[in-house]
Amino acid sequence: MRSTRDFLTGVLTGVAIGILTAPRSGRETRDKLTKEADKRTGDLKEQWGKGVDQVKHGYEQAKTQVNQYADKAKEQVNQYADKAKQQYNDLRSKAEIEADKLEADRQQAKPQYNDKVDQLADKTESGVNSARESFKVN
Repeated sequence: MRSTRDFLTGVLTGVAIGILTAPRSGRETRDKLTKEADKRTGDLKEQWGKGVDQVKHGYEQAKTQVNQYADKAKEQVNQYADKAKQQYNDLRSKAEIEADKLEADRQQAKPQYNDKVDQLADKTESGVNSARESFKVN
């Protein structure tokens, strides 16, 4: 930006010196300076307009790219979220199946356990009765 400013300053200085040193009357010189100033002002306005257009275009491009990146990021987040939900549901289903199996095993083991306890109680009772019989004195 500095080189453009230096260039424009040099051009304007050269034009001003050329006009001021030219052999013309004061009125002609003032008219010539006014015309040159108007011309340079128009050139500067045109350059300014081009610069503004370039900045607007750059802004729009950047905005478009940011939106594209944001959309892509959202899509990836949604994919990961869907994958995580699917894995969660799969693991939950497996856990429920295992819990049902454990409950079924518990329900099946309960009567077997009770039967075993009853058998041991019967044997113990039989052993106690047998011990009583052996201690009886006739």
